[in-house]
Amino acid sequence: MSQPPTTALITDLAAVLRRPVTSGRDLKAVETLCAAFLDRPRAERARAARELPRLSRGADTVLLLSVMAAVSGDLRYYDELLDAVEGNIAQSGLEGLLHIHAGIGRQLFLMRMNPESRPGFFEERQFPFYRRILDEIRRRQAIVPPARRAGGADSGRVVLVTNQFLSLRHQPSRDLLSYAALLEDRCGREVVILNTNIMPAEVHSLFVPSFAASVEPAFSGDQRIEADGRAFRMLSSVEPCVSPGKIAWFLKAIAALDPDAVLSLGGSCVVADLMAGARPTLCIPTTTGATLSLADIVLDFGGGAAPAHGPLARSWRPFRFLHSLAGAAPRADAARAAFGLDEGAFVCAVVGNRLDAEADGAFLAMLEALLDRVPRAVAVFAGQADTLPRRLAAARHAGRLRCLGYVSDIGALLAVCDAYVNPRRTGGGASAAEALAAGAVPLSLPGGDVASVVGPRFTHPDYGAFVERLAALAADPAALAAAAAEARVQGSRRTGPEEAAADLSRYLDEAAALFRDRRPSTEGSGKD
Repeated sequence: MSQPPTTALITDLAAVLRRPVTSGRDLKAVETLCAAFLDRPRAERARAARELPRLSRGADTVLLLSVMAAVSGDLRYYDELLDAVEGNIAQSGLEGLLHIHAGIGRQLFLMRMNPESRPGFFEERQFPFYRRILDEIRRRQAIVPPARRAGGADSGRVVLVTNQFLSLRHQPSRDLLSYAALLEDRCGREVVILNTNIMPAEVHSLFVPSFAASVEPAFSGDQRIEADGRAFRMLSSVEPCVSPGKIAWFLKAIAALDPDAVLSLGGSCVVADLMAGARPTLCIPTTTGATLSLADIVLDFGGGAAPAHGPLARSWRPFRFLHSLAGAAPRADAARAAFGLDEGAFVCAVVGNRLDAEADGAFLAMLEALLDRVPRAVAVFAGQADTLPRRLAAARHAGRLRCLGYVSDIGALLAVCDAYVNPRRTGGGASAAEALAAGAVPLSLPGGDVASVVGPRFTHPDYGAFVERLAALAADPAALAAAAAEARVQGSRRTGPEEAAADLSRYLDEAAALFRDRRPSTEGSGKD
């Protein structure tokens, strides 16, 4: 399908930017036009971004600069955006600041930005901007974190703080409960979960692409969360973002619970980071890449290298994230017929929660090339998608590219697939761990969670190498069986619960020691 000329796209985008943007529908129209540039050559994208200010005079500064960044992938436009925002930060709404922060973070997570366009962006701009937001929260809401008294006995309790708990269909929520069980059963700690829902759930700025977090209304107040025969106490607030009193309520709860440590699951965890310095703090990241956290100890997702400089150079520690689905038992009862798959097909699975964005033109072109080479190959997509089915229907091999929608038992699907094919993205670590356990041969580009999980043996330099590898496996049953066995071995080598518990216990003790070492210099400060 031919694409419209770049000039026409620029003209259309500029016309939308010149009009008042007053609703979510207006922002969505801007985002749709920005997305049309993603598959264009980088030089075309850069030229389009440079032309927009001349054609869009009068556009809102945050809107225009975020559009220029989205169109070009150039992080330097975020430099300009943050200059403008920080110059007026005292008068800006907290919700708007967090909305911009979340939007930038999501663009980086989705690998939409070119890191080479602005080396040092995380250390020099993104992290300091997050610190300034925390400072504004402290100043405006008169936040005084409840510091732990020196010499007090350990409580044996920890609080596990998350930005978002949704349901057992939500992988990070399942991981949170797995870590709660690990801390209680293997580390001997009592766990209380704090579900803070601090991320913006509505649009609070004109930053695009926009971001709005999901909130589960049923999780409000002091309650018990049950899963797999276990129950955990969870304190949750569904009040909007950083509404007055919300953060104070959580900090009061921390003071009453008197935990030995505050653990955050994931970065940019505002409530946990407000406790930095007041109690021992530790962050367990949920994805690869640099983690925005002020914790005493910030763990690695798995396989990364220690930062040579920057805000995490002292706090980073080696670790391997333990997915709740890793090591799942092989599915002897799984059947291809349950998914409408032929026994003789060479089945490639694509799994994700953002398939509309991540299964992009380049990825689908790779699959089409594979289907040209291997007549019995089919590709199935597991995960919610709105626009992907229409794009697959327009493909040359539409009948062999199938959307399954949400699959409740992804292990059963992967158990009947030959390969697990990962698009260019950051996330996907949990499904990659499932693929290894099921013996579905994984293929990943370098970088991101999947590459970290599957290891270098299953990492390939580009999509062309994907086609060659998959075609070779489809043509040689013995090679396919050997690769599947190797995948299972790689899955078994990943850190198990015993090792993860030992690491966490050691790091919790270290965080406590670091906190004790700070006490002499803070005893006379009056902050107690």
